[in-house]
Amino acid sequence: MDAIQKKELLHLRIEQANEQMLDALAEMAETLFKTWQPEAIEEVVKEEKNEAELAAIYAKHLKPMTRQEMKDELAEAMTDYERGDYVTLEEMKKEAATW
Repeated sequence: MDAIQKKELLHLRIEQANEQMLDALAEMAETLFKTWQPEAIEEVVKEEKNEAELAAIYAKHLKPMTRQEMKDELAEAMTDYERGDYVTLEEMKKEAATW
């Protein structure tokens, strides 16, 4: 059985597992990775930390809005659109390609 077949079998068994078996499989997988591939776990932890930091930065700029504030913001956006003050998808793709 090659690696692809083994992965397919594992995916099948995970889909067939009940809650108790999933808990056991998850614990076993974490133990195996900690033993033989700790760098894989460290990378996931770093990614989760980065995502959490980005979410916190984003959340700082969020503020609750009243219904009237939302309506005013939408009206302003519609005025900008009608004036032609917007960026097309093609323009945005070109700009994004330079990042």
